[in-house]
Parts: sequence; structure tokens; C-alpha cells
Amino acid sequence: MERYLSRVSDAELERLASSSGAIVIEGARATGKTESARRLAASELRLDSADPLAVLARSQPSVALAGAVPRLLDEWQMAPGLWNEVRHAVDDRGRAGQFILTGSATPDDDPTRHSGAGRFGRVLMRTMTLSESGQSTGAVSLAGLLAGEPTPVAESELDLLSVVRRIVTGGWPGWVGSDEQDTVARVGSYLQDIAQHDFPTVAGPRRDPRRMTAYLRAIAALSAEPATFAALNRRMAEESIGPVGAAAASELHDLAERMYLVEDQPAWSPRLRSRSAAIQTPKRHLADPSLAASLLGAGSERLLADLNTLGFLFESQVVHDLRVYAQASGARGVFHYRDTKGRDEIDAVVEAGHGGWLGVEVKLGPEVVDAAAANLLRIAAKIEKAPLGLMIVIPNGVAHRRPDGVDVVPLSVLGP
Repeated sequence: MERYLSRVSDAELERLASSSGAIVIEGARATGKTESARRLAASELRLDSADPLAVLARSQPSVALAGAVPRLLDEWQMAPGLWNEVRHAVDDRGRAGQFILTGSATPDDDPTRHSGAGRFGRVLMRTMTLSESGQSTGAVSLAGLLAGEPTPVAESELDLLSVVRRIVTGGWPGWVGSDEQDTVARVGSYLQDIAQHDFPTVAGPRRDPRRMTAYLRAIAALSAEPATFAALNRRMAEESIGPVGAAAASELHDLAERMYLVEDQPAWSPRLRSRSAAIQTPKRHLADPSLAASLLGAGSERLLADLNTLGFLFESQVVHDLRVYAQASGARGVFHYRDTKGRDEIDAVVEAGHGGWLGVEVKLGPEVVDAAAANLLRIAAKIEKAPLGLMIVIPNGVAHRRPDGVDVVPLSVLGP
């Protein structure tokens, strides 16, 4: 039996198991939802299997409920009617920790499906961060930075090549420890399976898988950039997949979000009701930077020869890890900042639950740290609400606080 690799979300799942009637673990395929759920479950049924009970449950969802609790109902979206059955059972039983539902796709909207508010606790499980997969020491805590704790001096154990290889191979729990060539092949197969099998299941059998692949390539080419749907349409048109309508990228983006393949990074405003955030374009990210690397045909050596592309994929990795750590600390989310004139930009803004914010710039090397720190300080001085802290994230090196108060933190020492 393979050793379970602890996840940042484990504590959140344990807390919800004692307070919610049911837990819903959502996320892309192969992110480790089932294995994390099994740590808490007393029985399980995989709805996407050929098990006779699973086959019956897809037409008669209530038969899936019987079993020791917490009962894991894996890939629940294969039996959409199961949602309301679980909700009724939770109401009738009146106890916490009855069911764990995992899903790698959100079914079509159904007016008869209740939201589950007050009954279902939700957890989004992303691919593994560097701290979860063992490439980060976790010596610098994001929660600590948000709490104003001093930044320790901590040295990275990785060189730049190792960080780049981690970007290329990704944070897939089942592939940790595999060499780059094998993992790159697996990521390629994963994308092919998503386009040819999962996409038609969610979108309908008449959908052309090549359009989803073209859309994902467009996202990969614009990773960590504020990209409009018009820009994505133009990229798709370069794929020779036939006419690309004005609504193509928007529709495919919705479908990709339902499969947890993409996650937008919204614009941030210091004020809760500001219009400026609403009119800014979000930055686009795939669920894991390895997907972007695969779609671009970029291995570690090619990325090291193309620092511009590497910079965007590294930023995507930083945002990915910040999101996981921010979720664990109860933060509101990870955003990006750009003023209405487009002159001032901050790569990432982590907003704490109480409204305090941490500004983050992402850079590939120490030679640009001085300029990045000056930029952060200049922009922060213009924002009415002072930051909790300012941080520059680099791939490797030594974590420390500069004399000007800006933290320099390698991603390979950052943790929750």
C-alpha cells in the first residue's frame, strides 16, 4: 500500500467532519480527493465504477446511502439525483459526519437540486503544493506572514533546475517521485483523456474534443496574464479547428471551470464595493502549471532556455500554492492588482478574512529583487489601507526580511 502524503486540506476536512452533515470535496481528476476522503470514511461507493450497486444507484440514487458512516460517495455527479437524497438523509438523521461526496465535475444546473446550504461543507482540493510534495521545507508560513510574525532566515534545499522540473511534472499525488519523462507522458495522456472522455460527458457527446484542447492551449499560452475571452478566441482561431464564434471561449471556459481545469485569479480592490475590481480582467491559470507546460510542449530544458515563458509558469505555480495556503488560513482569496490606468500592478494579493492584505511580487532571480521591492513599496504607499506585509517570491535561495521591510521568500521554503 502506498504511503499517504499529508495534505494541507486534511485539517479542514477533519473539522468539517465534526460540524457538517456532509462534506463535498471538489477538484480536478487525480488531485487526491478520494484518498483524502478515505482517511475519514467508514464505507464507500464509487459511482463511476461497474459495481452493480453503483450501476443501480445511477438510476435509483437512494440505494447508495446505506452503509457505515461517514460514507464516501465517490464521483457523485455520475448520479446527479444523489445530491437531494443525501440532503434529505442529513436532515432526517440530524448528525454530523454522515457523508463525504467527491466530484471532479459539476453537473448541469438543476432547479430541483437544493444548494445544500447549512448541510454541506465544501472543500476545494487542488494539486499538491511544493510543501505537500516535499520540495518545500515550509519554514516560512503564509499564516505567520498574515499574522505579522517575523520572517525567519531559511535556506532553500533546491536549485533552480529542480524547481523548474517540479513545475513541469506538477503536483499530482499519484505521480510524485516519478522522473520527468514518465510524468510528462502521464500529463499528456491526462489532457487527452480529459478532452476525449470527460469533456463530452460534461458538455454533451456532440461536442468536438479538439475545441476543448484548443481552448486549453490558449489558456496555457496566456497563463498568469489578464486575458479577455476575445484574446482567447484569437488564440483558438490559430489552431485550425474551424470557425471560432464570439462566444466560444466563454462557453468553453464555463465547461472547463465545471471540470476544475481552470481557476481565474480575480482583480482586487482595497474597497469592498469598488467598481474597479469588477471591470478588471482576471488572470487565467490552469489547475496545475504542468498542464500548461505540456500543452506548450515545454520540458525543463526548454523552459530554462525561454525565461519569459518560465516566468509566467512560475508565477502560476506561486499563485497555485498561495491559494492552497490561503484557504487553510481562512483567507478570503488570492487576487491580482492593477489600477484603472494599468500603470501599477501587483502579481498577487492575499486578502485575509479580516480584510488585511499581503502584496506579492513573483520573480525568477535575485538580480531583480531590488526593483521589485521598490515597486511594491511605491504602490503600497498609494493604497489607503496599509498592507500586512510585502513579499517577493523567488524559486530558491535564502528567505529573509530586507532592511526596507520587504520579505524575500523562495517558494521552496514557503508553506501554510
